[in-house]
Amino acid sequence: MNSIKICLEKSQDDLFMQSKWWGNPDMPVGFDVPDDLTFICQIRCEDIAEFDEENLLPHKGMLYFFAAIDYYFGNFDAYCPDGPYWDNEDVKVFYVEDLDNQEFEQVVFVDDDCKEVALKEMKMRFSKDVALCDGNKLLGEPYNREWEDWDEPYKGWIELLQVDSDDYDDCTLNFMDWGMLHIFINPKELKDRDFSNVTSSVTST
Repeated sequence: MNSIKICLEKSQDDLFMQSKWWGNPDMPVGFDVPDDLTFICQIRCEDIAEFDEENLLPHKGMLYFFAAIDYYFGNFDAYCPDGPYWDNEDVKVFYVEDLDNQEFEQVVFVDDDCKEVALKEMKMRFSKDVALCDGNKLLGEPYNREWEDWDEPYKGWIELLQVDSDDYDDCTLNFMDWGMLHIFINPKELKDRDFSNVTSSVTST
């Protein structure tokens, strides 16, 4: 299995309904969006189709990733998931297959003072890479996992998204001494396009 490498670019383009990292998600009107989690990215599936050689991911529609990662931005009063594997409420992946026959809107998250809290959105570029590579990516093998596989009941689960620590213009994202966040899924549920039961783990360097 190869990885799909994610490269991030600053952009002045309008990224509404495009693949983007950070910013605010573009969701179907009325969608139940988790306002207690950080929006990581949305991926327009047609952008990754040519790099998904085993056809593991959907090739149309949009994938959305959310997780409880405020703590790792240095907000040490924020909730931080405990344990090696995160509860289903601490990480969410949504898949919307039909982008043409429903209305979408940008969901803007604000704080108690009505100030927008989203980080500056970035354009995503994709390319094929080896299974075991660092940085931000889809699929492949977790880069810095110290053991061969996840523990039961997650043994054999497939990594959906790897999020690396990084310095951004307006913040620093640091997972346990510059580690990584791994979001992964049961392969059968991935085949069925059921993203309701993902989990996550943070690994250190």
